[in-house]
Amino acid sequence: MTKLCFNATTLRNFDIKRAVRLIRESGYEGVELALNNTHLHPMRSTKEEIIAVKNTCEEIGLQIACVAAGGPDLMGSIPYEPSMINADLFSRMRRLDMIRRSVEMAQLLDCPIVNINSGMLTAAVTAQMAQNYLLDGISSLLPSLGGDTMFVLEPEPDFFVGTTTKAIEVINELNTPKLMLNLDIGHVFCCEEDCYDKVERALLYTRHIHIEDIKGRIHRHEIPGEGDIDFGRIMTAINNAEYPHFVSVELHHHDRMWRRALDESREYLFLL
Repeated sequence: MTKLCFNATTLRNFDIKRAVRLIRESGYEGVELALNNTHLHPMRSTKEEIIAVKNTCEEIGLQIACVAAGGPDLMGSIPYEPSMINADLFSRMRRLDMIRRSVEMAQLLDCPIVNINSGMLTAAVTAQMAQNYLLDGISSLLPSLGGDTMFVLEPEPDFFVGTTTKAIEVINELNTPKLMLNLDIGHVFCCEEDCYDKVERALLYTRHIHIEDIKGRIHRHEIPGEGDIDFGRIMTAINNAEYPHFVSVELHHHDRMWRRALDESREYLFLL
């Protein structure tokens, strides 16, 4: 049976320890911690605060499945900036330092997965420059990954790495077991063609999955079952691939209807 976790960003109006308790009470096996200004922040949260979250999750039997280090407002007022493909070297180094701090946090939390993304391509950077910056940046981060910790690269709409095809190209180029794919089902249906086929092909590279519904190829995360995606077909593909890791419900836009997002997502997905 698929292991479900819930991305805590939906519960960003709650203290993080209260948020993880609500996720567990709703029946989820795991939590994805999206780093932000209200829950945990890689540059601001203390070791004591991080350990307290770990202890709370252990107490209630909730596994920390992923630490998401690619949020829009982690580093300033410009969404997702500075990125690993920023034109300015100092800015790229700031992003790399933030990711290293996120790795340290994940290791304190005993979490094996750190989610990263490429950032957006700007006019000052060519595609080849972005490719070089991204490969060099990830390569420089690999020594920070001790034990079982690894990165998962998530394609994001309108980003340099915006499709599973591009993400798999980067993964194959670096050719390390420390870099795998974060397969976001909704993003595939926003940005790619032959979507069900793309999902099936991507599962071989996938170590973490985000799941949400999409209406009309618009990048707005909807509760599963309330958009256009045939989740029966998606879950069949995941099960046929014998995918053993977590599927994370990710609903950024539902902080005011968090209870419905929690309960209805789980009920719907477990009926498939």
